[in-house]
Amino acid sequence: MDDKENVDPDPKANKPSRSSRPPSSTKRRKSKQNVTCEPPSKSYLDRLPAEILDMICEELWDEDISALRLQCRYLYKIATAHLLRCVFVRFKKTSIDSLLQLSSHPLLSQNVQTITYEPNLLERRSRQAWEKDIPLRDYHETSHIPAPPKQSASEREWRLYHRTLRKAVHQYDRKPYSSQELDAAWPIYQKYLQEQEDLIDRDNACQDLSRAVQRFPNLSAIHVNFGFGLWCGTGWSADTNVNPYGDGLCQAFSTAHGYREAPGVQQIVSLIKMLDTVGVKLASLRIGNLSWRFFLEYEEDYVGNSDLFYAIKRIVQSLRDIKLVITTWSSLVNDDGDGDGDDQEVQEYSEVEECRTYLDRGSLGRLLSGAQDLHKLAIEFDAYEVKCPIDFQYLVLDTHWSHLHTIELDSVDAHEDDWIKFFERHAATLKHVSVATIRLLDGNWPDVLERMQQLLSLEEAHFDKDLCGDVLNQMWRLDPPGYTSRKDDSVQENCTRWALEKFMVHGGVCPLRDEAAYPQSSTWYF
Repeated sequence: MDDKENVDPDPKANKPSRSSRPPSSTKRRKSKQNVTCEPPSKSYLDRLPAEILDMICEELWDEDISALRLQCRYLYKIATAHLLRCVFVRFKKTSIDSLLQLSSHPLLSQNVQTITYEPNLLERRSRQAWEKDIPLRDYHETSHIPAPPKQSASEREWRLYHRTLRKAVHQYDRKPYSSQELDAAWPIYQKYLQEQEDLIDRDNACQDLSRAVQRFPNLSAIHVNFGFGLWCGTGWSADTNVNPYGDGLCQAFSTAHGYREAPGVQQIVSLIKMLDTVGVKLASLRIGNLSWRFFLEYEEDYVGNSDLFYAIKRIVQSLRDIKLVITTWSSLVNDDGDGDGDDQEVQEYSEVEECRTYLDRGSLGRLLSGAQDLHKLAIEFDAYEVKCPIDFQYLVLDTHWSHLHTIELDSVDAHEDDWIKFFERHAATLKHVSVATIRLLDGNWPDVLERMQQLLSLEEAHFDKDLCGDVLNQMWRLDPPGYTSRKDDSVQENCTRWALEKFMVHGGVCPLRDEAAYPQSSTWYF
């Protein structure tokens, strides 16, 4: 009887409520439910709007975009549209074959917008000369580089420093390769040479480039980079990931003796004629380290009304962005006369005088005047002389580009009236101005800069190298010497440059009038 009294008549009465259950049982129940659900994403990328993802992809390299495509279907669709927008092509058979293969892809060929073409050449050398000029295993060792002279050093001392620096870079002790490595690399080097000569014989491979270009419907920019004149390109390393000719222990340069006198002239001529034949409408054309002799050939064609003149005229009509980095250097090769490439001595010399003689005829100015829809213009020379390779009036003539918002100039002579009239014509549109090594033939820089500041409503101004003038021997150095940091606020050149850039945007009194705070340099040097 007592046992019956101890039996609970209602078993549910003492059952604990849901809220009173121990926490452990709740966790177990939730964990069981999560097993059947899709695991939450570890990234929020797939939750971002497509517009934001497009902006992110614009900042990524192709390697990163390729990885992003593999995350999910949503990211695959967005990232694929950004893949291979810019492709790099070298003057090499495998590189051009890859371009042709890409142009045949039904999807990726639609993405290509810019082709960066590096038609640098290998030089035919004998086995002995080839071994002598093999690139270094380690190019980053800098103990051989001479220290720069003091800022007060003479022009002669600075020129001597630069000559010594160039020799040090190319002639310091090399780490030798073994005989087995040399024997394996020599036939590869010869194979590359033969392929290069075959491409040259086929009009610099323009037929293959033409087939590829026609299959890129959205192509709008061609950047031709001789000798890495536009930016730092492949280095001297024999690593094939850095140097495409590394397995042949050789390096291609902007020119090779025996093929042509000036770097890239014939290749640019062939390329322009090909682009004109295909009928592609380019918005951007940039050429780095182009010899001034190209404009000599253009001038001759202008007089004779040849095909090249009309091809260039048609191409520039659609251009909105032009950048030309023009070299005035040439080279003379002296050897032992047996033609095997041994004991060669290459002498470099400047042709600033010859360059100016031809460009002051207006050939470059006439070429640029044909780009009536020009938005951005950048003209740079690598002159190493006090006299600059072109007078500003023959560069711009009396052209008015109604949409010009950016201009970049380097190593240009200018009269005050020509300089001011140009900025008066473009005062309504110019927003970005960059100048480096401008020599004022008359007038003074404080007056000229104040007049420019009054005319323009700039969003950005950039100064570099020098501002100099023939009147009163004006000279303001704006580039710190040697390896000094451009961010060091204790360096006078940096302070002067920052003050000028601030003045051109925000106004006030030209800082160059305060000679105590921003003194001139007593010496012209590079």
